[in-house]
Amino acid sequence: MALPSSGAISIGNIATEFGGSQPHSLSEYYRNGSFVTSNNTNVPTSGTIDMADFYGAVKQSSVTISSSTTNLNVHTGVFGGDYTSSIPKLLIINSGVEIGASSLSNYALNLPSGMGGTLTIQNAGTISGAGGDGSSSGTGGTGGTAIYIASNNVTVTNTGTIRAGGGGGGKGANGASQVTSMFSCIGGTGGAGGNGQGYDQSQSNGAGGTARYAYLTYSPGSGNCAGPSCFQCNEWGVYSNGSSGGNGGTYGNAGSQGGGGGSQGGPAGKYIQNASGISHSLSNSGTLQGNAP
Repeated sequence: MALPSSGAISIGNIATEFGGSQPHSLSEYYRNGSFVTSNNTNVPTSGTIDMADFYGAVKQSSVTISSSTTNLNVHTGVFGGDYTSSIPKLLIINSGVEIGASSLSNYALNLPSGMGGTLTIQNAGTISGAGGDGSSSGTGGTGGTAIYIASNNVTVTNTGTIRAGGGGGGKGANGASQVTSMFSCIGGTGGAGGNGQGYDQSQSNGAGGTARYAYLTYSPGSGNCAGPSCFQCNEWGVYSNGSSGGNGGTYGNAGSQGGGGGSQGGPAGKYIQNASGISHSLSNSGTLQGNAP
C-alpha cells in the first residue's frame, strides 16, 4: 500500500514498501534504481533526497514480456495476486515479441475483470487475433479480437502492432437449375469461403464451385427422346456452375462476398474490445488493424 501523504515517514516505512537490505539508507531509494519504480515522480533519480520526497510513494508491479506466447491472461499469467491489488502495474511487451490467439475462442491478450489500481501496457511488439473461418453454408465468420479489456483504469501505449483477425469469406452462389417432367438440369454448388488471416491460420482464397450436371428425369423408352440426345439443358441456358467462395480477409480486413452474388464475407475482428461498461485510454503511434472498440 502507498506511503502516507503527510506526517511522519521513517526509513522503515520506505523499506517496508520498496524492500532493500539492512542497514537502510535513503541512497538506496533513488527513483529508477533497484527499488523505487518510475511512477514515483517526486522521488529524485540522483542528488539530494529527503523523506518528504516519499509522500504518497507506492511500489509499482512491473513485468516485461520478452518471448512470444499465446492466449496471455494478464491476471493469472502475468501479475498474479498483484492484479487485484490497488497498486499501479506496468506491462512491457518488447519489440520482436508476438502474442497471439490460438483460436477464435481465445484473445491474444486478456485483461479480465477484478483488476485493482491501474495498468499501463507499453506494446512495442505484435498482438494478433485469430482469423475468421470461411463458410460453406452462408456468411463468413468474424475475425478474432487482439486485446480484450474487462477492467477500467487501463492505458494502452502502442508503438508496435495490434491487429485483429481477418474475416472469413462467404459461400459462393449455387448455380441455377431447371427441372421438368423430362429433363433435370442441375446447377453446381457454390464453393466455400476462404479463411481469414490470423495468428492461428493463414489467409486463403475461396474454393471453386462444383460443375453443373444433367440427366433424364423420365425416359419414354422407345420414343423419340431417349438417351443423351434428349439433354437440351445447354440450349435452354437455364443451369450453371456454382460460383467460387469469397476470399478470406488479411489481418484487420473483412472477408469478401461469395461469387455470383453469394453470401457476405465476415467482418474483421476488433483490435481492442471492451466488456460492457468498460473503457480504456489509448495512445497510438504504431499500427492498428481491425475494427475499433
